[in-house]
Amino acid sequence: MNETYIDTIKMCEKGQEILGQVEELKLVIETMFNRIENMPSSTLEWTGESSQLFVNLANKDKVQYNNYANDLYRYGKYLIDCAEYMEKVIKEVRRYNNE
Repeated sequence: MNETYIDTIKMCEKGQEILGQVEELKLVIETMFNRIENMPSSTLEWTGESSQLFVNLANKDKVQYNNYANDLYRYGKYLIDCAEYMEKVIKEVRRYNNE
């Protein structure tokens, strides 16, 4: 019989780390796109037709950035869920073997 070692505590910790970093990433994404959107109208860093064209193109890309952050979040959540499930199975097997 093969033995498999799973560090469920570390899996859960890494999943939590990913979730925390995703929150930071979402904040960076939101800040970046707010800055870009305000360039032609509020901050006036770049004005004119070309700046508005850039803002429109950038806003189309925002969806991809948010999708990426959401995918990372789901992965972190998946690690946590797997760790919890494996821990539950391990406890059941131990209880079964002790009977």
